Amino acid sequence: MGKINKMMERIRNMKVRQQLLGIYIIVILVPILIIGVYLTNMLCALVVEKSINEATVNIERIEERLNEKIKIANSVAETLYMDEKLQSILSKQYEDILDLVKDYKTATEMTTYLRHYKELSSIRIYTTNTTLLNNSHFIQVTPKTKENAWYREAIERDSRMEWVYKYDEYKNEYNMSLIRALRNKTGDLLGVLVISLDTNNLKSLIKDEPYDTVILLNKNIAVYGENKGIFEEKLTSIIGLSKSEEKNIQLKMATSDGEGYILLTHYTPTKTRSSDIEIGMYMSVEAITRETRTIIAKSLACIFISLLIATTLMLIFTKRFSNRIILVRKEMAKVVANNFDIRKSIPGKDEIGELYTDIYETVQSVQVLVKEIYEAKVQEEALKRRQKEMQFEMLASQINPHFLYNTLETIRMNALCNGETELARIVKMLSKLLRRNLEVSERLVTIASELDMMKAYLEIQKFRFGERITYEISCEVEAEDYIILPLLIQPVVENAFIHGLEGKLGTGIIRCRLFKVEDKLHIVIEDDGLGIEEERLKKLQLSLESKEDMVERVGLRNIYKRIQLYYDNNRQNEYGMSITSVVNQGTKVTIILPLIRGGEA
Repeated sequence: MGKINKMMERIRNMKVRQQLLGIYIIVILVPILIIGVYLTNMLCALVVEKSINEATVNIERIEERLNEKIKIANSVAETLYMDEKLQSILSKQYEDILDLVKDYKTATEMTTYLRHYKELSSIRIYTTNTTLLNNSHFIQVTPKTKENAWYREAIERDSRMEWVYKYDEYKNEYNMSLIRALRNKTGDLLGVLVISLDTNNLKSLIKDEPYDTVILLNKNIAVYGENKGIFEEKLTSIIGLSKSEEKNIQLKMATSDGEGYILLTHYTPTKTRSSDIEIGMYMSVEAITRETRTIIAKSLACIFISLLIATTLMLIFTKRFSNRIILVRKEMAKVVANNFDIRKSIPGKDEIGELYTDIYETVQSVQVLVKEIYEAKVQEEALKRRQKEMQFEMLASQINPHFLYNTLETIRMNALCNGETELARIVKMLSKLLRRNLEVSERLVTIASELDMMKAYLEIQKFRFGERITYEISCEVEAEDYIILPLLIQPVVENAFIHGLEGKLGTGIIRCRLFKVEDKLHIVIEDDGLGIEEERLKKLQLSLESKEDMVERVGLRNIYKRIQLYYDNNRQNEYGMSITSVVNQGTKVTIILPLIRGGEA
């Protein structure tokens, strides 16, 4: 609650213009910015989600079209495996080359398949029959061929088909190839069939995709579009994803191109067991949201321009509003300084204009009243002047405190007889104050008597300034039991009034609090007046300790020296006086004395 109260107090102390601008920023500017950022993020998230859904559909379409090409290769492999003419050629030991050429011409199925199916790049049979000649379809197995993993694994799998990423030494390129061992009815090996898919034909599956797409076969990038760098960079992560039991996988990751998503679908082609085909698509967040961000940027620019215009108009309005308030304040400052020559009106007919009109009429009425009072005062002062001249003549012949007290008592009694009870009370206070000041010595007096003198002084000032001055006195010790040096409190109060409240506009208050802390008496006197500037306050604090005579604040320095000389005999600086002040907020003087009872002095 303390922090909230301080914050509210600070807000109340702000200028009206600052309060209006603060309301504008908190109520309008900040919410619009927060909503703008929130909607921007939400819109980008929706765009990313929509793009991911579309990409997933595209991957499924690529998978369907790829499976169609795989089915063609499977069908060709099945047909060639059952072709008895082909089995005859592979198993026959040719002695006459003419017979071999004749049989080659009759074995036209592979050429026909290549002519009809553009999806196929080549159909080759690797055979151990040394009587066969190498051509585009029949190739004799070499020792180097036998060392290849794809060849050894094909023989080990018996006649089961599998897909491998194989290098074609004749075309000098890698292809997705279907590998299958060809055997006769008795299970003897006739050769190894290799049907390769055309890479360019496979690329047609992904060339129209808006995002980087690849087809992986057994962890090898078999087909890719314009860029496969991202997939090579994150190949290890992709391989880890493919081990998941889920078919469709989505991974968000940071790449060299920025943040993005990799969508992956993996499956095992039909009629195979260990082959693994994966279709991957990389979607850059920046690319996905580029168009959206452009639209958002244009929208934010419009919002910014609108806010700029609104802020400019707000500044102009608050400046005009503040200037009118300042103008009213300046005119009222003239009145406070007893200058009633103020302007008749200010621009505008709103509440401020109406308020100033009422103020102007009030000032005119006060001016007339002051003029009437002044004329009455002139006559009264003329009479008083004559009376004072007579009093001075009497005082010149003989004046002493006894005569002064009697005279003041006579004035008080006459005031009472005339019904001027307030005047009689103030005269009594003044008489009491003068008697005390004339009789003062270094003899200790009770706290109660010091408080009485302070109250007398404050009552006289309150009589002078009326409701402008108020005071509060709080004594938490037994005032009749404890004694202090005389004239320690009243001069500080007088100083607070003269330098703090007398020149202040409006009302002011002086607070005096006496309380004890352990064996010490604390006297705190504070006001809410003009305060002391920081530089002057430092000079004043230095003057308290200075041994040189100072012109300013002699009264406070005199009090400090009296405390030091009388109480602080051991030079421990236990007792003394401190001053704190804030400009336009007030000054606080703290006096620390020992607690001394009347019988202990």
